[in-house]
Amino acid sequence: MSVLVLGGTGFIGAPLVRRLVADGVETAVGHRGIGEVAAGATSCVLDRRDPGAVLAAVRDVSATTVIDLLAYTRADTLPLLDALSGRIARYVMASSVDVYANYEGLHRKGRPTPVWDRLTEDAALRETRFPYRLAKPRSPSDPQAWMDDYDKIPLEEAARAARGLEATILRLPMVFGPGDRQRRFSWAIRPMVQGRPRFVIPHPWASWRATVGYVDDVAAGIALAAVHPRAGGETFNLGRANTPTNLAWAATFAEHLGWPGQVHLAHPDVARGALAAAVAGLDLSYPLFVDNAKIRRRLGYSEPTPLEDVLERTVADEMGR
Repeated sequence: MSVLVLGGTGFIGAPLVRRLVADGVETAVGHRGIGEVAAGATSCVLDRRDPGAVLAAVRDVSATTVIDLLAYTRADTLPLLDALSGRIARYVMASSVDVYANYEGLHRKGRPTPVWDRLTEDAALRETRFPYRLAKPRSPSDPQAWMDDYDKIPLEEAARAARGLEATILRLPMVFGPGDRQRRFSWAIRPMVQGRPRFVIPHPWASWRATVGYVDDVAAGIALAAVHPRAGGETFNLGRANTPTNLAWAATFAEHLGWPGQVHLAHPDVARGALAAAVAGLDLSYPLFVDNAKIRRRLGYSEPTPLEDVLERTVADEMGR
């Protein structure tokens, strides 16, 4: 088996490639020549938006599986699926939990009935499309312009409908760890390491629950799904098995850091700071609590990284910025 990873030098891609190589999988990385390719993998400099170039790389390295971490829009993905159909055995697409209807409610794009239980792979999906499209389209020169056309739901549908290959869909959670540009736990880590005796968070945020995944663990799940014989044609949620509230996450980091301070909860109308501003537009009555038992049961997946290592590396990365 040979695997071609599209996006294999990025935040998730780099640890994914390292995992595949460590597992003895013949691995190639399709990239633009900017990032560093992990040792043991073959470098294929190409533009993913050029289906012919990707197909040429597939032939050059005799890839039977393509892992696509960069499927964002119809325009950049449907031509690629057409080119790969009948030429590889498996197409693995990194999707997102933003396909679920609860995400639509969270971002106030609609008013679906909230699902309070774990969201399984069969849970209701968003009825609206293009979750990050703005009321006024972004300028074509804006580096974020592609987000106006981003939507994983039609890409999942197209991958499943592609002929001549089997598609495996992985719905990724909010991913954190070294290299996380979203800095998902900065709100808790930074005031603790600064030695502040207290900090304030909005109380709806404190009780909100969303599944997250440590980057190396998410990479391990993708690598497993790419090679496991029972993964073909399936859709899997990924993420940590437990989903604590944000307040519980704060307590976990406090214990790890030995921080003796207190977290105070404030009404969202009076809460201040970057966190309060970031969550002000969200309806936190919609959790993003996914059920990832399927990949564990069917493929035998479990997180390879001990929690203490997860905390240590996440804190170190936050403080190195």
